[in-house]
Amino acid sequence: MFFIIPVGSEEGVRRLPYVTIGLIAINTIIWIITSMVLSGQVKELEQLHARMLEIETYYTYQIVATDPALLDEADYDRVRERIRDGDIIPLGTEDYQRWNNLYEIYLQKNSQLVFSRFGVTPARFNLLQLFSSMFVHANFFHLLFNMLFLWLVGCNIEDDWTWKVFLGLYLASGLVAGIFHALAFPGSQVPLIGASGAIAGIMGAFMIRHYKTKIRFAYFVFLFIRPYFGTFSVYAGVALPIWMAQQVLGAVWGAESGTAYWAHIGGFVFGAATGASFKFLGIEEQYIEPMVEESLEKLKVSPRMKEAYKLLDDGNTEAALPLLAQITAEERYNHEAPLVLARLYDAAGRCEDAALMYDRAVGIGLRTENQDIISSLHDEIEEKDHLKDLSEKNLYNLANYSEATGRYEEAARLFGVYIQIHRTSPARPKAIHRIYSLFKDKMNDANKAQKALAYLNKEYPDWLRQ
Repeated sequence: MFFIIPVGSEEGVRRLPYVTIGLIAINTIIWIITSMVLSGQVKELEQLHARMLEIETYYTYQIVATDPALLDEADYDRVRERIRDGDIIPLGTEDYQRWNNLYEIYLQKNSQLVFSRFGVTPARFNLLQLFSSMFVHANFFHLLFNMLFLWLVGCNIEDDWTWKVFLGLYLASGLVAGIFHALAFPGSQVPLIGASGAIAGIMGAFMIRHYKTKIRFAYFVFLFIRPYFGTFSVYAGVALPIWMAQQVLGAVWGAESGTAYWAHIGGFVFGAATGASFKFLGIEEQYIEPMVEESLEKLKVSPRMKEAYKLLDDGNTEAALPLLAQITAEERYNHEAPLVLARLYDAAGRCEDAALMYDRAVGIGLRTENQDIISSLHDEIEEKDHLKDLSEKNLYNLANYSEATGRYEEAARLFGVYIQIHRTSPARPKAIHRIYSLFKDKMNDANKAQKALAYLNKEYPDWLRQ
């Protein structure tokens, strides 16, 4: 057994990717709603199918003896078309009338399925369905992997080109992907659903724009009754073309299948072509960069940070590093410079330097009380396992801030890290008591609250009496 999935990239962003997050939220909400609706629809169809089968079984059992080819029909719908034509159940009989009435209802209900109504069916091509199909997913894993890829590449493209250009590319890629699929299977009655074509377009743009960025993959191998797992990194300019080659091979080898290979190919090619045209025709420099500058102005990004970002965009990391270090030393409330340095150091394997810069960025975020900055910093630092490297003061204050902003589980976890690391700190018993209070008063977990209190009494038996 072997699994490999992308889990992140080394490229950071300058702004919170609101549109990427919004698209993930919209797709998730729509999946929850459509799943509930679909469950009821499928149950109705199963009941109708069972009632038709009661009638069909008797007649098909009789006719198989003289027509064995009936068992070889690849699609049971074709068998039912033969029944409807009177080849199997005699026309005019009471059984045929009952069966035909049930079949009419079955066809009507089937045409009203969520996938049929909102997916794009090539044989009945519809522009509105071409758009709606991008927001409908078949199941949880279909949604999960699509949203994982969207998060992986969407954040950076939104940051590079502003949310307007990103959203336009996303929707246009989805439309092009649907058209590619319809051209490949013009007579298909199977609805195309999912955001993968739109996301493939963003992946194509990411390959052009960030071909030197490393994508981090997680793997799990179960070999000889022993699991092996870990992570590795591959340049986007290598990983994404390999993914594209897999789609081409899938499209060439197979006919119509559960995977919309031609939609992926169409979206990816469109996105890559868009990224290449932006780069080589000067569109990004002439039209998009001024939009980015304007959005950075609103975020009050310093001129020197803009210069550092420009150097990084041009791939000149060597020149950007000393400039970022200078900004970090001179601009006391600039959290971006140490954060960008932390990411660069982390990618280069300079873990101690990365930890120092993350700690500095957290300190600035806490001083400015910027909730967006603190929240995104916490998630990133936890993912990269740098929580334990934060200074005692910043770790304790980060836990305090999480509690003050209503993130109680996060606060309890941070206080837990604090008491594990700083075992001689005078504030340690207070941190344990805060965990007790969080479980007791905020999360209503009496069992964990009692365990925290017992631990406090064991470690500091006289503390509560003080």
